[in-house]
Amino acid sequence: MSEASLGTGAPADMIAPAPPSAWRRVRTPANIVIAISAGLIVVIFAIFAVLCVQGYASTLEQARLKAQSAADVVAEEAEWMLGGSKALLMHLATVATVPADVTDTDRANIDTALKALPVATSFGLYDATGAAFGGAGAAGLPASIGELEVFKALAAGMDFAISRQIEDAATGAPLFVLAKRLTAPEGFGGAAVITISGTVMQELWTPQQLGAGSTVGLLLPDGWLIARYPAASQAANSSQQPLFTTLAGQNAGTYYSPRSPVDGVARMVGFRRLPGLGVIAIASVSEDAALAGLWSAIVTVLWLMCPIAIALFIGSLVTASILRKSARTQANLAAALAHNETLFREIHHRVKNNLQSVSSLLQMQPIPREIKADMGQRIAAMSAVHEHIYRSTNFDTVRVQNYLTTLIENIRAGSSPSVRVVEDIEDLEVDKDAATPLGLIINEVVANAFKHAFPQGREGTIRVSLVRLADGRAELAVADDGIGFDPAQPGKGIGRRLIRALTSQLGGESEFTSEPGLGSRFVLVFPLAK
Repeated sequence: MSEASLGTGAPADMIAPAPPSAWRRVRTPANIVIAISAGLIVVIFAIFAVLCVQGYASTLEQARLKAQSAADVVAEEAEWMLGGSKALLMHLATVATVPADVTDTDRANIDTALKALPVATSFGLYDATGAAFGGAGAAGLPASIGELEVFKALAAGMDFAISRQIEDAATGAPLFVLAKRLTAPEGFGGAAVITISGTVMQELWTPQQLGAGSTVGLLLPDGWLIARYPAASQAANSSQQPLFTTLAGQNAGTYYSPRSPVDGVARMVGFRRLPGLGVIAIASVSEDAALAGLWSAIVTVLWLMCPIAIALFIGSLVTASILRKSARTQANLAAALAHNETLFREIHHRVKNNLQSVSSLLQMQPIPREIKADMGQRIAAMSAVHEHIYRSTNFDTVRVQNYLTTLIENIRAGSSPSVRVVEDIEDLEVDKDAATPLGLIINEVVANAFKHAFPQGREGTIRVSLVRLADGRAELAVADDGIGFDPAQPGKGIGRRLIRALTSQLGGESEFTSEPGLGSRFVLVFPLAK
């Protein structure tokens, strides 16, 4: 057969082979090895992460149960101690109206009964003026107790009272007072008093073995501290803790305290109310102490896992390098550079799209609308950075004027139309890593101004400025002429904490200034370059 009979196409040996498909190029042995190794590493660390989460939840549950059990024990001991002391005072009141009616026998019987308690106690009698009867009062108290709140409460008509923590008049050591009103024919006749040393709480704490940072204590119904171990330097008030807010109707339970009013330590707290005494027994386990064993175990496992993961990954790279014998040419490097630039853009584009997806998923969640709005604005601020970088030709820095203007416009679009925004933003260049925290700070401050500074449709103005300073730093200022607030009062949300964290990330300094009725001003000074 002649060559012509094959048709008009090129000879068979001149036909170039078809290039491999994209799928076949991806499925090279080197890439498969790397993918398998990476997959194994991801699976190992994913399992480890799940176990860590489960261990964390289990550890906190154990701490909760331990705190509740300890609170029950403290309540039983305190009920015996305080109930017995109260019974002594009540009995005394049945045989005496004024201190002069108390016989030496009565005194001796009370002293004998008090010696049975596992802590230093003392008994005293005081007349209607607060002066110690017979010249000798209860240990730790001044000669006259007329200025003590517990004595004033009896004089005002209360029959029995327990004081908050006070200081020993001689040593300054903590103690508290149980007092019973004595009634004379003409009215208030004085008080019978028992003082109890604050060291009683150490006697109740030691057997519990709650660990470092743990506490036991007694509280009044209004949240004031009666006694505590470790001892508090002065009486503290816990009225803002969940025990007195969300759990006020419960007789026993547990709650998480992120910050103790005494020492600022985060603890799991158990409590029990003592019937008939108006006292609350508490016991707490330090979060750090409870989790110390878990963190130690995690670190130990990581020390074992990381070398294995690194060795596995390095082995995959070595294997892939062996499988790849062809040299890289300059043209390949140039092509790779162009590809990487495209990939970098795509990453920012996909991150932006993923953030938008997250925002959409957030809207479908059954959480309060205000929280949705706040989180949506924060996500939008982060998304705006990636959109700006995606459209830019410079990936190292971000020109912030258009970015911040767009961000502020998005915030204003969902806010009150009666509030206007005045912008004075220089077109500065900031490091790409600084753009996101800067945008999030503006989002928090401007959104909060819209939300809180102009209630009930009040008109006003928000001014936003960003200027370059002479020392290579920049100053961001957000001011409003709204109702203002007290900067000393702690914020209810995470906004201020987030701003502090973002300010630290920028390596800058920030400050809120405000007075009720006079508006507020936020200033952030940060370096333009790392």
